Amino acid sequence: MQHVKMLAGVVDVARRAADRWYVTTGNSAVGPVNLDLLARGVEAGKVPLEAFVRHEGWKVWRPLCELAVIVPDDAADPGTPDSTDDIVETGLSFAPTDAADGSADRREALLLLLTAAVVRGGADAAIVYEIDDDGVLAIGAHGPTTRPAIGLRTPRLDPAVVAAESGVTLVTGSDPGPVGVSILGRLSRLGASLEGALLLPVRVHGHLLGMIEIGRRVPFVAPEIASLEALVDALVLKLEGGSA
Repeated sequence: MQHVKMLAGVVDVARRAADRWYVTTGNSAVGPVNLDLLARGVEAGKVPLEAFVRHEGWKVWRPLCELAVIVPDDAADPGTPDSTDDIVETGLSFAPTDAADGSADRREALLLLLTAAVVRGGADAAIVYEIDDDGVLAIGAHGPTTRPAIGLRTPRLDPAVVAAESGVTLVTGSDPGPVGVSILGRLSRLGASLEGALLLPVRVHGHLLGMIEIGRRVPFVAPEIASLEALVDALVLKLEGGSA
């Protein structure tokens, strides 16, 4: 069995605030659980290190691999319990639950969409945007370097934003037109080498509420695009129902 050690900063959060955490694999969100149960879930193989985690007080999901490390057997705490029965009982084995159920508001629902799209699409770079009165605001990003993208504003007349108003998924490759150049230009800020990218609009009740740009080193194929569109459709259905 592998052994997991949560980083000191994460343990400190659990000490200073409630020890309540949520976990998602992109398809489901589970929680709240405590850090000890989360670590044992990883050790038991029920929670992949590729999962994303957030404390109940956070607004952003973070990769579990940034919050925990695998340690050798001889370095593990001998007092760590081996039983994982309680993990199954609490649902940490990822029972089918709509991931958007873990969102507190519209912005957090969009951030959860980013998490799900990164996992499902194998993304090397991604940015999620919220539409407001002043334009288009990047509220979350995934990639080698995310800081240049967070808070980035894009005009409503940008070719990609104008295209997103139609509600149609846009696919770009190695020979992009004006829309593709716009998408790849923003994603390139994240420091990843990209050969393919998508723009997925989020339209609620006929209005553009947000959008996500996602890119990777190899182009996307039709079944993958359909799977990503299904994530957006599920979120739109929830938002139109007023539950996020």
